[in-house]
Amino acid sequence: MKPIYFILTFLLLVSCSKDESLKQDQEQEAATRSFYMGFTAFPYDLTVEAQLDTYEKVAGLSDIFLTHLDHGVPWDEALNDLPFPTEVQQTLAATKTGLAPNTKVLLTATPTDQYRENLNTYWNNNGSHQPLPPFWQQKTFDDPDVISAYIKYCKRIIDAVEPDYFAYAIESNAAFRKEDVAFTKFLSLAEAVYISLKSAYPNLPIFLTLQDRSFENSYKELLETSKILLQYSDYIAMSSYPFLDYNNLNRDANPELFEDNWLQDFRNLDAAKPFAISETGFCAEDLVIANLGVNVKASEAWQNDYMIKLFDSANTLEAEFIAWFVFRDYDQLYDKTPNPPDILKVWRDNGLLDGQGNQRPAYQKWQEWKALSKD
Repeated sequence: MKPIYFILTFLLLVSCSKDESLKQDQEQEAATRSFYMGFTAFPYDLTVEAQLDTYEKVAGLSDIFLTHLDHGVPWDEALNDLPFPTEVQQTLAATKTGLAPNTKVLLTATPTDQYRENLNTYWNNNGSHQPLPPFWQQKTFDDPDVISAYIKYCKRIIDAVEPDYFAYAIESNAAFRKEDVAFTKFLSLAEAVYISLKSAYPNLPIFLTLQDRSFENSYKELLETSKILLQYSDYIAMSSYPFLDYNNLNRDANPELFEDNWLQDFRNLDAAKPFAISETGFCAEDLVIANLGVNVKASEAWQNDYMIKLFDSANTLEAEFIAWFVFRDYDQLYDKTPNPPDILKVWRDNGLLDGQGNQRPAYQKWQEWKALSKD
């Protein structure tokens, strides 16, 4: 497999002493953790050595592993029951390689593209995010061929990976407005996929993931759209990167400045459903993306503060799992990527290791929580 395609497989995202003392007291009270904790294996460089090093290290620090298939669907092969492209097969085969026997596997896929509002791109041996073949270009989410192909795709990847958790849509509330025709069509797909998969895999948690912020919706509207989607989801699974505030792209990413209830509001959407963090992260260096108007001040200390806040909140809410993206800063990967898209900068400095492989304070915090017994 060409290294860049492997990369894309896992691609396609000082408070006062009194407050510090309070946070330390809260941490000391945590004798157990409710959640499994783990990473993707997104590597930091375009080399086989970096891929293997990343996989080995995250396997040793995780009791759950996230395989994030966010980069297309083999639409033709799925619909017509043909063998998947070699790259797809290799990606699926690599999912469990090197994991400890008791490591849980979270498998996520999506019928939407990375803008979360159109049909996903084509995934074939030429790589991810290939243009859709002509047959698919005018099709909508509720098209019978789309629904049939996507259900078949989901079943085949579930059978190949045998995950402990499966998300069939990623950040499904991010772009749709509830009055959009496209949202109605997406709901038709979600209903069909959810019913079919629950019938085929009754003991497997089947869900879609939700984003906790949106450019398209007010916060109230985002919660309303999320509530509608949850009728086709076993879990409330959150995608949260709160260092990036869509309403203020020029700010300090100090965790003390954002609300303590940023998870609670989504947890409250349905008290009967389990809660989880399907992906999260926090930048440890300033994030500047001039073309997008982003200028976020960040630091390793604030990343560590976020991890404390995240784990305390997740434990209080009895979260099922937390998946962190990424393990080590991918400066080397970014520098070697031809014409890197602006969006690739967003998660570049989210690592618990910096670009040179040095441990950040959050790395130690992660180890402390990992050492706690999972209740």
